[in-house]
Amino acid sequence: MSASQNKAELRKYIRPKLSSMSADEMLIQSAKIADRIKRLDLPTGSICIYNSLDSEVDTREIIDYFLGKREVYLPVVEGDDILLVKADKNSEYRAAKWGILEPIGERLSPNDVDPKITFTPLLGADRKLNRLGKGKGFYDRYFAKIETLKIGLAFDEQIVDEIPCEDTDIPLDILVSASEVLIR
Repeated sequence: MSASQNKAELRKYIRPKLSSMSADEMLIQSAKIADRIKRLDLPTGSICIYNSLDSEVDTREIIDYFLGKREVYLPVVEGDDILLVKADKNSEYRAAKWGILEPIGERLSPNDVDPKITFTPLLGADRKLNRLGKGKGFYDRYFAKIETLKIGLAFDEQIVDEIPCEDTDIPLDILVSASEVLIR
């Protein structure tokens, strides 16, 4: 079986695990993850962080923590690429593709922003810091264009023994879950 077929099977395995988690359990784990992020010794500079969907680690507390401390950018999808929009406490958002809340504002190339840290969503990850996305490749293309510290946020249920990798897959530098922080 090819890596892409193995990834499809792995997605079928992880999605029901996420669906079976209660909203309370997701919030409890998200709070633990946010606490771990706040205690990390991270490089200075701007960050890129996503607005989470209901099935993802809730990023609101992390976004609120960094607003006012650093320049914060959120990704927006344009075609096959991720562009960045600067966010602040007064930013307005609109629901975009897949229901993701995207900030309204000037869309900038990641190279123009040069975020020092990028928090990335994932469907699954392993302890070798390989990331399983949702299959569209947006973040792998983004990471191929920019030098940034890649931090994945995962519920404990999303960590699996092994993520199959292809040449275009770019591993994380740090993986933060409710139970642990793994660093490359």
